[in-house]
Amino acid sequence: MIAVYSAARHAKPRDAVLVASAALMLLLVHLLVSDRDLGWLGVVPVAAWVVVPGALGHGLRLREQSARQARAEALAGERLRIAQEVHDVVGHGLAAIKMQADIALHMLHRRPGQAEVALTAISETSEQALAELRAALAAVRGHDLVAGLARLDDLRRRMAEAGVVVRVHVTGDHVPAMPAAVDLAGYRIVQESLTNVLRHGHCEKAEVLLRYAGDSLTITIANPLDGDAGTSPGVGSGIAGMRARVQALGGEFMAGRYERRFEVRARLPFGGVS
Repeated sequence: MIAVYSAARHAKPRDAVLVASAALMLLLVHLLVSDRDLGWLGVVPVAAWVVVPGALGHGLRLREQSARQARAEALAGERLRIAQEVHDVVGHGLAAIKMQADIALHMLHRRPGQAEVALTAISETSEQALAELRAALAAVRGHDLVAGLARLDDLRRRMAEAGVVVRVHVTGDHVPAMPAAVDLAGYRIVQESLTNVLRHGHCEKAEVLLRYAGDSLTITIANPLDGDAGTSPGVGSGIAGMRARVQALGGEFMAGRYERRFEVRARLPFGGVS
């Protein structure tokens, strides 16, 4: 029994079957050569000495494998979350810095004073991006969420320094006890959408609409398109990352061209999220 149990739990399946078969054969030989005349009826209790410990060892083996798989999936999910946070923070900061650097290069000889303003904005944006990156990594270690929609004013100011005017509209009653995961996801969706405006939008303005309902938050980010120019849903991994965030919270996500503008729409439910 000990040999069969140990093989079923720790050895390879093929080796476990061989051990169980050998143990069963030895027990059958013992049954046939013993003085007890049990006949074929003795096969059932003899087989139980092999089947029961084998089934117990195999069951525990499967449970351990399932636990290891669950831990691996949780680790992969945590790595994906860290990658999304770093992508959003660094991507937005670099896009803003590039836009401000282009302005500085364009104004360097014509209007040195304006170039100095752009370079100052680059310094401030870099410092803010590094601080936000450190905060995000610290939050990952402590499993705390630090960014949220309350920081939209800072985000709007950074966009203005990069040359894009963002207008924010809020409708409905704000929810004081909004889940932290929804708050973070909402901020990251706005941040990534505005980053795409900087990278691909070829425009100088964008609109953000936050609509609070009793059980959800709906976010719409829109920027006008000039002809065929503008953000495409297939550009980069930003759209896919936003969609993954929303779907992880059980919400709905859409991104695409609507008439002469590009829109990102996300509905984030409050229920079932902590």
